[in-house]
Amino acid sequence: MTLFFYGANTYALRKQLGQMMNAYRAKAGSDYGLERVDGATVKPRDLSATLQASPFLATSRLVIVEGLATNKSLGDKLAGILAAVPDTTVAVFVDREVDQRTTTFRTLSKADKVMKFEPLSGPRLLGWVKGQIEAMGGSADNAAIRELVDMAGEDQWRLEGEVNKLVNYDSKVTVETVRELVAPSVERSIFDLVEAMASGRTAPALSGYHALLKQKESEIYILTMVQWQLRNLLLAKTAPNMSPAELAKAAGMSPYVAGKMMAAQSNTDEETLKGAYAAAADCEYDIKSGRIKAEAAVEQLIYRVSDSVSSRQH
Repeated sequence: MTLFFYGANTYALRKQLGQMMNAYRAKAGSDYGLERVDGATVKPRDLSATLQASPFLATSRLVIVEGLATNKSLGDKLAGILAAVPDTTVAVFVDREVDQRTTTFRTLSKADKVMKFEPLSGPRLLGWVKGQIEAMGGSADNAAIRELVDMAGEDQWRLEGEVNKLVNYDSKVTVETVRELVAPSVERSIFDLVEAMASGRTAPALSGYHALLKQKESEIYILTMVQWQLRNLLLAKTAPNMSPAELAKAAGMSPYVAGKMMAAQSNTDEETLKGAYAAAADCEYDIKSGRIKAEAAVEQLIYRVSDSVSSRQH
């Protein structure tokens, strides 16, 4: 049997893979037949030999091959290799990123079982968080769950850790305990910075920027994320009649991010967002041309946008 697991949701993918490995160990009574292969570097003859090997001290074999999508040496040979996998072997091919135009992908997509693991977002992610809390014996209302996702972001690895911390602190998870125990993600911090900047609140914007620097985030990364947030806000502002799902699909955002942008865009005007986006581009040019050092350039950007908004408000 051949299986193909792929997709950007490494959390769900690893959980599925872990369950398979545990089930195999439980059935076999050991891990003698469990083997892992570096698919990125394996040679065709070695992959063929590994997959066709007979079980030793076991009645079956579980072979996990990771990263095969980047191995260009296999090409048209892969189909023949998979066709020769014996009944005693379960071969699982695992790739996070795949190019669906390649021969390798087309061959793997014909495996006996194919599973694509996509990131959770929106109601599905909120439902998953709720399930995690309840599985640990805790409880939380919808407001607390939304606050947790808003603070920690959509990374299920981090959310699992935060849920564990929150439920161990108090089985009843509330908005207050989330705010007390969960540090904002970098994305959330930059979102707050952009919101403050675009509404003319210079002090909170500068405070947020300096806090990010203390966390050892680079100025260039902060600027890049500011540009991304401004772009998303501008897209949401110019598409007010779209639903979050429609905006997400059209602009390449997750539905969760699109929902945040649709809600936030009403707090500022299109002219402000266009001016801020242009100023951010100027800031990037100043840094890359060596005219201004990065830390000072981003600080000047915050002043420039905030002061512009404040002057129009008065």
